[in-house]
Amino acid sequence: MLEISLDASQLEHGLSQLLKNATDTRPVMRAIATEMVSLTEDNFESEGWGGQKWKRSRRVADNGGKTLQLSGRIAAGISTQIGNGFARIDSNKKYAAIHHLGGQAGRGRKVKIEPRPYLPINGAGQLQKGAESALLDIALKSLSKGL
Repeated sequence: MLEISLDASQLEHGLSQLLKNATDTRPVMRAIATEMVSLTEDNFESEGWGGQKWKRSRRVADNGGKTLQLSGRIAAGISTQIGNGFARIDSNKKYAAIHHLGGQAGRGRKVKIEPRPYLPINGAGQLQKGAESALLDIALKSLSKGL
């Protein structure tokens, strides 16, 4: 005679932990925000977005510096907010958006600023190359933590 018994306590513990991880998303959101900052720092370092180089600034090219890093204020102004269900990254500099998205600036809007997206998401809402898989990996690891 063959007898099979199942101890469901480990399964119940795993399901309980999974439910807890899915309900309190602040830890995963903190990890996602940290990764978004890391991607942003990489963009400043490489002077590009997702492998696409930014158009060099004439001002920076004249003095041998890096694009978007003449004063370092945009990069220094990067901040994050997290909560249950959201992770945000932004800059507290009022001129950060025009550099990220591009557009017309200056008196009479006569100066054209080329878009140089430095955050891991562009103005069209697209994540840069490699960001989606990195963020999904973080989410999956966070969901399965403690199982």
